[in-house]
Amino acid sequence: MKPIRWLAIPIICAAILAGCETVPVAPTALPPVSADTAEKAERDGEYLLAAREYTRLAETAASPRKQDYELRAVSTLLKAGQLREARSQIEPINVTPLDATFNARKRILQARILITEGAHEQAIRQLDEAGRLRNLSPALLSEINSVRAQSELALDNPIGAVRNLIGREQYIVGKEAVTENQQQMWKILVSLPRARLATELNIARDPVLSGWVELALIAVENAGQPLRMNAAVEHWKKAHPNHPAGEAVLGALISQAPGMIGRIDRIALLLPLSSGYAAAAQAVRDGFLAMDAANTDPDKPKIKIYDTGPDPLKSHDFYEQAVNDGAQFIVGPLGREAAETIMRLASFRVPTLMLSHTDDEPGSTSKYLFQFGLPPEQEARQVAERAWLDGHRQAAVLYPKTPWGERMMTAWSSHWQRLGGVVVASQSYSEEDVDFSEPIKNLLNIAQSEARKELIEKTIGQKLRFESRARQDIDFIFLASDAKHGRLIKPQLNFYHAARVPVYSTSHIFTGTGDAMRDIDLDGIQFGDMPWMLVGDGKIQELRQALQRDWPYVHTDLDRLYALGVDSYAILPHLNRISMESGARFNGVTSGLSLDHNGRLQRQLLWARFSRGVPRLVDTFLKHQDQFKIQSNDETNERSE
Repeated sequence: MKPIRWLAIPIICAAILAGCETVPVAPTALPPVSADTAEKAERDGEYLLAAREYTRLAETAASPRKQDYELRAVSTLLKAGQLREARSQIEPINVTPLDATFNARKRILQARILITEGAHEQAIRQLDEAGRLRNLSPALLSEINSVRAQSELALDNPIGAVRNLIGREQYIVGKEAVTENQQQMWKILVSLPRARLATELNIARDPVLSGWVELALIAVENAGQPLRMNAAVEHWKKAHPNHPAGEAVLGALISQAPGMIGRIDRIALLLPLSSGYAAAAQAVRDGFLAMDAANTDPDKPKIKIYDTGPDPLKSHDFYEQAVNDGAQFIVGPLGREAAETIMRLASFRVPTLMLSHTDDEPGSTSKYLFQFGLPPEQEARQVAERAWLDGHRQAAVLYPKTPWGERMMTAWSSHWQRLGGVVVASQSYSEEDVDFSEPIKNLLNIAQSEARKELIEKTIGQKLRFESRARQDIDFIFLASDAKHGRLIKPQLNFYHAARVPVYSTSHIFTGTGDAMRDIDLDGIQFGDMPWMLVGDGKIQELRQALQRDWPYVHTDLDRLYALGVDSYAILPHLNRISMESGARFNGVTSGLSLDHNGRLQRQLLWARFSRGVPRLVDTFLKHQDQFKIQSNDETNERSE
């Protein structure tokens, strides 16, 4: 009987240990592919989802429908800010055997990519080539003029942009489309200094252009004087009876509607400088004022700072005070609760850039209301997008059991699953611990394996030689953590056989101080952050040297808030441009910034990976001199300290 007993032991072990093997989770089946689904996602601003659907449609479509879907996929990738993927997918699209429409569409998309990279002259050449093609539809000719206007604006040629928009009008169908085009023109013109408008009026030969410039000059010279404005506009109408300027512009000009003012002369900056968030508020203020000090324009706006104090519910009182004091643009308040108070109570009589994102829909005020901040949920969603584009489909998440951790996990997992990814495992941890072995073992199914091993030993009455193994069905781990806890968690992930599993995180994993001796424990973690924190040369370095000579908090967590202040100032004259078209961007120090349909500024972060304790850029494809100089992977991508 003894041989039978010993024969049974491996059978028992095999049966019980079979439960230790993790069965791979099949990816969630994507819904049936349809053009309607892709188009709806694009309309809703879910651009990466739309790109996924267009790519799926292209896989089974025959030419020329195949190329149509491929071009749409690239277009939505650009709107999503995924420049690397857009560029890699545009080149292989074969439009040679097709009609001129496809050739023009490809060239327009290539121009958009070049604009995003900062190569505006090359973009204009691409658009000129597209414009020379024959038999193009009015819609394509309209788009060529619109994209060309973006390039001219970026090249500081606003009158060139206006000329393109004037040319675009002949290809536009529909009163609403014409009105929108004219409002884009108007926003450009009224942002110009009076002296420049006067100069352009003297040299303009096209009667339509000269009429627009003269009208803008009237707006600038008579801002805040309704009686004089009304009389001047009536005189202009008689002098230009056949000018195409519509009532949408003329009526708003007479009524002095928000956003129709001339140059901005007075900016109000609302910050809680005497509150528990004083350090954050001061960092934003310092960045904002440093940019103002660096602005050599003698006609630059005057800035008045309002301390909103410790009670965010009183922010509305300061907002109204700023409006009554004559502010023509309001920046702030800072903080979600203060911003939500403004959303509920303010009438938004002047354009406003709130320094926070809210969950409230702005409604009819969205035309004059913008929201800019550093919400962690936005970064969590970008982790999901980056991992998806990197080809991962099955994920695990490790997050702190805190309100912040719950928000991060929820934002990431909902977006990840929306893209079609699978959450294989989810595990929280306590930030009070220093040993994270238990949550890590639970995440990797090692605790389950060890429990089964103990069951076997109890069953057979003897100790077994046993080596645990991490589950094999995880493509990557999303680690929601700050640097302090990340330095403890990553080595323990390595110890429990997950060293080769990619780990993605957010900017919270990086302190900004560049402490290689301590950050070596973060090696392998890939994270998204702002160029201000990651790029150590080019314009970023020049700005740091010019703005932060004596600032005491360089390369700390407060540096990101300083950058928020820098971009809050720098983006003001560009809001018109990036609101012109979905996907248009401002390349700031916090990131590439675009506006969604609710007026929220969306950031597209740069990505880096810790190697020998130093963040080294993964995104090394932005090499244009007028954007950021980024070294190749073969060079030492270390930041200038």
